[in-house]
Amino acid sequence: MNVNATMRRLQTAVLQQGLAITIGRTQFYSADQKRFIHMISLSTKVFGRDRHGRWKEQNLEIIRTPSQTDALLCMVDIYKAVCK
Repeated sequence: MNVNATMRRLQTAVLQQGLAITIGRTQFYSADQKRFIHMISLSTKVFGRDRHGRWKEQNLEIIRTPSQTDALLCMVDIYKAVCK
């Protein structure tokens, strides 16, 4: 089974427990390595106060990494914490 499918299944399992995790993918060009670097970020919505003191929905970034393995292990940790 590939990493992307496993991450989607973990995302669905965590969502069934009430926690929505967003998986984002971006890329940028690294002049040092002369190639595109693909970044994976996991985030969730939280409520926090803005600069005026009002409650506002914000994105909380859990992890941002170029490693799919690190992102998968983070999803496994979240799954273990939420789905006991």
